[in-house]
Amino acid sequence: MPQFTTSDELTLHYETHGFSNSGPVIVFLNGMTQTTRHWTTHCRKLRDSHRVLTYDARGQGRSDAPTSAPSLETHSRDLLELLKHLEIDEADLVGFSHGARIALGFATRYADRLRRLVLCGATAQPTALAETIVRSWQEILELGGLPALAWASLPTIIGNDFLEKNAFLLDNIVRASVERNSEQGTRLLLEGLVNFPPLDDLADQVGAPTLVITGEADLLAPAEGARQLAELCGGTHKLIKNSGHTVPIEQAEEFRRLITDFLG
Repeated sequence: MPQFTTSDELTLHYETHGFSNSGPVIVFLNGMTQTTRHWTTHCRKLRDSHRVLTYDARGQGRSDAPTSAPSLETHSRDLLELLKHLEIDEADLVGFSHGARIALGFATRYADRLRRLVLCGATAQPTALAETIVRSWQEILELGGLPALAWASLPTIIGNDFLEKNAFLLDNIVRASVERNSEQGTRLLLEGLVNFPPLDDLADQVGAPTLVITGEADLLAPAEGARQLAELCGGTHKLIKNSGHTVPIEQAEEFRRLITDFLG
């Protein structure tokens, strides 16, 4: 199980795919309670033609939980240290939700390490609804623990079309989320998230080509805010039909087509 140790002595889990290939590395960055396993299908489809890196941020999956809420700067530094550890000079970042924020934070601090940027499930400014959803997640986690949070988050992150077709998967989705994460890690990630700087404060500092992807039924990152984010980054916005927040899962093939067309 590949691991590396950060400068503040935390162990982070990572995985590499297709590293016998040449060319830039695609780094997938997880959503809040996701792990490297959520990218398995994408990695399998891309490993014959691309170099792909996935990792669990501090507080996620098989990585250590921090002792305090991690800042966006801390997450960005972790990624920089991982790239240095693997001797990767330049990468394409594909961040989903929480991972999109880390990717954007990295883009503003370490532009020389970034080739292209893909942000999915992110918006220039959170709506009142999105802020209330995140606050409710914090309260649910405190009152009911990880199982309650996993169930409560489903209708806010997954669109109706996917739920109609895949209701039989929900128990397994919840079970996996609970088994792969820790309550302490998730609590601290949520605490850190609400203190991240607004993305519109960061977006105009991005110099790399940028693609912003949104699901048309995304409650957390509505299309208008995502379009604004793309404009601030000087990039392009793509709206994905029949999808909620979790575009990489709900519309996996379309998501993969968009990123590979953009990244080259």
